[in-house]
Amino acid sequence: MSGKKLARIVSTMMNLMHKIMLSCKQATFYSSIKSFHNIGWLKKQQLNIHLMMCSGCKAFDQQSDLIDKSMEYFSTNDTHLSPLTLSKEKKAAIKKSVNQLIK
Repeated sequence: MSGKKLARIVSTMMNLMHKIMLSCKQATFYSSIKSFHNIGWLKKQQLNIHLMMCSGCKAFDQQSDLIDKSMEYFSTNDTHLSPLTLSKEKKAAIKKSVNQLIK
């Protein structure tokens, strides 16, 4: 096989892989929205393939799932929780700190 033919085959395969594979940015995006929106069969498969190969995105996906489940739990089972509010003094102190930081 000639060098040019091999280079063309490799180039074609790389182009195909770029079309099939998700980037980490895309994978984290789809991980974030999959609980709320139907991302479709193809995107689910692409995401699963990416998560099998990328430990960072896999950890993000697991943490995102945990956050989603926690939010769902607390939104439906919050009868035993008192409302969380800040006192006027705390709010004023936070405002003052933020204003100092942005000056």
